[in-house]
Amino acid sequence: MIWNLLKLMLTSWLSMKRWNNYPRIESVSLLDNLWFSLHTALFLAHLEESEWKTVDKEFIIKRMLFNSFKRLILSDINSWTRDYIWKQDRDILLTIENKAIKYILSLEWPDYMRDDIRETLYNEDKALELRIISASKKYAWYRECMVNERVFPDIYDISLQNIKISLEEKWKELQSLKTLLQNDNYNKYLSQIRRLTHSMRWNQHNRIYPISVMSHLVVITFITYVMTSIEKHHWKDFDMLDNLMRAIYHDIPESITWDIITPTKKAAPWFSEVLEKVEINMMNDYFFYYISPEYKEEIFDYMLNPFHWDTWKFVKHADIISAFMEAKVELNNWWINFEEIYRRLKKQLNAFNLKSIDYILKDCLDSFDEKTSSDPHLSKID
Repeated sequence: MIWNLLKLMLTSWLSMKRWNNYPRIESVSLLDNLWFSLHTALFLAHLEESEWKTVDKEFIIKRMLFNSFKRLILSDINSWTRDYIWKQDRDILLTIENKAIKYILSLEWPDYMRDDIRETLYNEDKALELRIISASKKYAWYRECMVNERVFPDIYDISLQNIKISLEEKWKELQSLKTLLQNDNYNKYLSQIRRLTHSMRWNQHNRIYPISVMSHLVVITFITYVMTSIEKHHWKDFDMLDNLMRAIYHDIPESITWDIITPTKKAAPWFSEVLEKVEINMMNDYFFYYISPEYKEEIFDYMLNPFHWDTWKFVKHADIISAFMEAKVELNNWWINFEEIYRRLKKQLNAFNLKSIDYILKDCLDSFDEKTSSDPHLSKID
C-alpha cells in the first residue's frame, strides 16, 4: 500500500541522518535535505523565470518528491559512494535504481497516480528543470558540509572541495546557480529557511520519532499530492501546482515566529490580530529583506495567507492528516501521551466531506497497524 510508504517516511526514513559516518554538529535527516533541496530548486526556478525562461515547477516538485522514494529505499548507498559507483560502473547503478523505481510503481497506487509517477520519473526531456534539480541537490550538500567543516575541517575538507568543484561546473550551464552563489543576500535568505531543520514539532512532548517542521512539510507535500490527485480524478477543480506550493511554503514563518498555539492566540481579545501584524514585520526583517520584491509577491500568500480561501484550506486538511499520522505512529509505539491528540485529530478529519480523506481514513489506518518490513527486497524485483 502507498500508506506503507508514508509510514516509512514517518519512522525509519525520518530517523536516517545525512553524513552519518562523519562527526557533525548539525544532524540533517533525509527528509530535511529533500525539503531544503526542493525549496532551493523553486528559488532557482524563480531566478530562471526572471530571465524570461519557462520553468515547469510542478514537474520539479513531483520529480524531486518521487525520486526521493528511490533515494530513501537505497539509503544505504550514500551520496558520495553513489558518485564513485557512477564513475566506476554507470550501468550497474542504473540497474539498481531502476529496481527501486519498479518497487515504488509496484505499490498499490491508483492507476492514474502510478501513471503520473512513472511518466515523471522517466521523463528526461525537461533539460532545464533537470539541471535545476541537480544544482539544488548539490547546493544542499554544500550548505550541510560548510557548517560541519568549520568544526571538523580535517574531516570535511576533501568533501567540501569536491562540492565546490561540482558547483562551479554546474553554474556554467545554469545561470541561476551562479547568481545564487554570488549573491550574499540570497544565501542569507536560504540560511534563514534552514532554521526549520532545527524547529521541532510537538516540542512539549517526548517522541519516539522526533520530526522537524522541515520534514513535516515533506510529508504534507506527499499527502497533498495524493489528495489532489484523488479529487481531480473525481472532477474536482483543484490546482495541483498551487496546492503543492502552499504545502511547501505555509509553515516557513514558524522558523522565525515559532508556532504559537491557538489557545494562546485566544487568551486576550485582538491578540491574534496583533500576532498577524507581528508575523509580517518579522518576516520582512528576516526573510523578505533578502529577496526581490517580485519574489516576495510570488510567495507572500503561500507563506502568510495559505488557507485564506476555502479552496486553499484543502492543504490545511493535509496538514491535519500529517499530524494525525504522526500521532498514530507515536501511539503505535505505546507513547500514550498522544492518545488524546490522536482522538481529537481523527474527530476533525471525520467532519470533512472529501473522497480523498475517506480514502485515507479507510485505507491508511489498517496499513499503519500492519507489521511491515522497513526494507524492501529489491532482489525479488525483476
